[in-house]
Amino acid sequence: MARHREFDENDALDAAIEVFWRRGYSGAPIQEICDAMGLNPGSVYAAFGNKHGLFLAVIRRYLDSMNRPGLELLESTPCGLDGIRAYFDFIADGIINGNRRWGCLGTNAFVELKELDDDVAQLMSDHLARLEAAFCGALKRDSLENPESQAKYLLCVAQGLNVLAKTSPSRGSLNSVIDSAMASLMLPRLAAE
Repeated sequence: MARHREFDENDALDAAIEVFWRRGYSGAPIQEICDAMGLNPGSVYAAFGNKHGLFLAVIRRYLDSMNRPGLELLESTPCGLDGIRAYFDFIADGIINGNRRWGCLGTNAFVELKELDDDVAQLMSDHLARLEAAFCGALKRDSLENPESQAKYLLCVAQGLNVLAKTSPSRGSLNSVIDSAMASLMLPRLAAE
């Protein structure tokens, strides 16, 4: 009979997130991860299989806990441009308040492992596709021109902000990037008038 897991999986994953986020996959020793989780390696391996299985669980947890609220703002705000602005402000707030002090764990993992790890590449490709679709939906709600290409541009801006986070930018510099991105969405409409 299997032993009942005696730890809160979400709390353990949240602790592991911090180590992987700060050190990356390759730079995070399993003992440091176990220490942060308050578990011995045997418990971690029993629950997640190996370091790779734990990392995939960490990425899923991170995407759900850190990115879902921003996606919900983007998808649920009736005015598409307001939703896009709310999403970018959510990212900027996370950078300023320290929630994204090491950038985006998903983006970092994608950059580190895309060529080496099909599972991480698939998780992040799915996430980026969902984000791009949410941008496209927001643009279509406001009947903006070229929503598909504009959504790709916004995806690049979002990922750029995630990378910029590692430089500890000021709120003013983040707002400058966001304001420029928002203004560019209106250019085709203004040119047509």
